[in-house]
Amino acid sequence: MRSRGAFTLIELLVVIAIIAILAAILFPVFAQAREKARAITCVSNEKQIGLGIMMYVQDYDEYFPQSQYGGGSTNIMQMVWPALIYPYIKSGVHYSNGQSWGQSGIWTCPDNIDPTQSMGYGVHHDLFTDDYNGGTSPTYSDAVLDAPADKIIVAEKGRNGATWGYPYFEAWEWAWTTGTGNQGQHDNSNLSNYLPAKGQYHDCDYSGDNNASWDGCNMMPRYRHSGMTNVVFGDGHVKAMPLFGIKWYKNVYINVGAAATWTSQGWYPY
Repeated sequence: MRSRGAFTLIELLVVIAIIAILAAILFPVFAQAREKARAITCVSNEKQIGLGIMMYVQDYDEYFPQSQYGGGSTNIMQMVWPALIYPYIKSGVHYSNGQSWGQSGIWTCPDNIDPTQSMGYGVHHDLFTDDYNGGTSPTYSDAVLDAPADKIIVAEKGRNGATWGYPYFEAWEWAWTTGTGNQGQHDNSNLSNYLPAKGQYHDCDYSGDNNASWDGCNMMPRYRHSGMTNVVFGDGHVKAMPLFGIKWYKNVYINVGAAATWTSQGWYPY
């Protein structure tokens, strides 16, 4: 006869089995809750960035900032759009020369696979024009947005295997209509990197892949939030968009009213 208060081996095994079953049920729930929290943080980041852009536009006669200018062979310090928006946000890394490369603070999504890379969020390449190395790209007012509630102006992007990042997401038609923009560039010889649960090819965000240093990986949205990506629209609202849910003509294309010209990277609508 066993003493009062003692447990038999069978009773202990039953308790352990029950705990294991509960853990198997609850751990995925906890993981989903953590992921939801990270996605909400990313939405909050983009909401603040969008508000900063809206305030900049109001202060500068309703004109959007350029994605970058100066640098290269010019005598002008290279400046990127996070530095121009920083005074309205004052979050993240800010250098003494007034520069901000969009690192840390609200500039980094918690789900970004490489939080050290700058400019994990990118602005629309056609709207926030690129004047790096003394180009002649014009600037545009918010009047070019014929449907602000439909046009994406900020998106979270992939990594490119470097410590720096491109300041914009690409808006070229071919980059979206071939599936690149919705799936992310991928290496067809390495389809084992495809992650259906995340809705993306992994190689754009994976440092071990040969394509990880290609600029396209850092010029397109990533679908890290359980197959969703967060974007900012022209009217300032933020929304999670599913894989293949972003339509180039409806959500990306902006008629800036100039003839297209051919460059080494494709057609520019300037």
